[in-house]
Amino acid sequence: MLGYVRVSPDQIPLGETALLLFVHKGELCAGVLKHRCDGRMERLVPEDPSPNDLILGICRLMADMPDNSNLLVVLEALAYWPEPFPTLREFSATK
Repeated sequence: MLGYVRVSPDQIPLGETALLLFVHKGELCAGVLKHRCDGRMERLVPEDPSPNDLILGICRLMADMPDNSNLLVVLEALAYWPEPFPTLREFSATK
């Protein structure tokens, strides 16, 4: 079963992607944070972020994920995990 795990950017494994939640104009929005294989972090957000992109962003990331994996989530300053969403676990190096 898919799990949602809160991580910091430095906890994203090389070559992996995380959901990025951030606040834009007082609204919760979503993007992607990629930890490229060359070690660089790539922050990908819509040109005009909107809260309407949140669910679509999650669905797009999940569509590319293998079964039984975790969706990594990075919360920027002021961002939050919505209460109606499934439980967001904290990262544990020991799984």
